[in-house]
Amino acid sequence: MSRDLFADRPRLRLLLYQAKVRLAHVCPLWLGRTIAYAVGTLLWACDARGRVTVRRNLAHFLPARCPEALARAVRRSYINFGWYLAESFRLSSLPANFFRAPRLTVVDPWGVFANRPLHGPAILVTVHCHWEVLAAVTHRLGLITGAEVVALGSGDPRIDALFERQRNAVGTRSLLLDRAPLGSLRALKEGKILGLLGDRDYTGNGLAVPFAGEPMALPLGPAALAIQTHSPIIPLFLARSGPTRFTLIVGQPIHADPDLPKNQQAELLTRRLARTMLRFIAAAPAQWVAFHDAWRPGRGQSWLQNPAPRAAEPAVGEARRTDG
Repeated sequence: MSRDLFADRPRLRLLLYQAKVRLAHVCPLWLGRTIAYAVGTLLWACDARGRVTVRRNLAHFLPARCPEALARAVRRSYINFGWYLAESFRLSSLPANFFRAPRLTVVDPWGVFANRPLHGPAILVTVHCHWEVLAAVTHRLGLITGAEVVALGSGDPRIDALFERQRNAVGTRSLLLDRAPLGSLRALKEGKILGLLGDRDYTGNGLAVPFAGEPMALPLGPAALAIQTHSPIIPLFLARSGPTRFTLIVGQPIHADPDLPKNQQAELLTRRLARTMLRFIAAAPAQWVAFHDAWRPGRGQSWLQNPAPRAAEPAVGEARRTDG
């Protein structure tokens, strides 16, 4: 539910978040997912405006001649998002078998995590797909020892603190978006790992690049930071391959070319990252959280938008299609 619905009721909004987190921790994971499935289906049925927006976004990845497949993907996107929330609200208490084979598979063809943990500086970039859960996975598998993650605040410091406690439990610390540029640069210069979401421009200063056949504005932050700190951009993707199974895909690291002018480096890096993120989303389009109008910023906003603070975390690589 959109935080805008409770903008004038901060106390009620806080209580709702606290209740969600408490319920997620108290319920067995299977029960939480069952409740999330029902709630996601209900929201899909009620959110007529949002369904139009999601359909318009997902149509970029599904054949126009398959309207039934697109309709199923739209419905599934609400259910997948419900499952994601049920899991992300209990990051610190996910069961041990959540992180073991066969429930979790790691695909790392480039050997990025051949030696664990990965040492910084490095920029891990993902898309809006299980991004909070991805932080828990990298922590519990020992892929990294910790990370600074750029997060979009909720507008309420008490809610931000609630999510910060969740993230701290899995080895991450938030850098709120308004302070992120300097904080991100400092973290990388100190040799730390930085986590970012790369598929949405929140500042209005992004670079328009081809994305699924249309120009989309993507943030320049990953490229700018890579150029300034000589850090590799490592795309990651956590895709659900079944109701209780995940695949973590590690993409090919992307490096800046110091022989090129900086503006050319930034454009090249952003375009390369865009191609990787496009493959991620195309592999599991119904898992992409896109309740906003992705190609027309500021239009078609669903009442589901901004249901929780978002964090920019680790990302993915070459992906294969998973269950939607």
